[in-house]
Amino acid sequence: MILTMKQARMLADKKQKEIAEVMGVHPQTYGKWEKNPDLITIGEAKQFCELVGVDFESIFFSSESNLIRQK
Repeated sequence: MILTMKQARMLADKKQKEIAEVMGVHPQTYGKWEKNPDLITIGEAKQFCELVGVDFESIFFSSESNLIRQK
């Protein structure tokens, strides 16, 4: 089963603000990622997966072409 970022976060019983704080981004930035996962980089996506305890392959972030960009 593939999860959205929101579903994965909720399964981990985390709030948007908690995830944003640990990832070092503004809560609005994290909220934008949930609404438009095209905005997240692979590095950020992997960090998110570690925080919520879900495999990278199990979360829908975006098309592969958009995920290859890195910060």
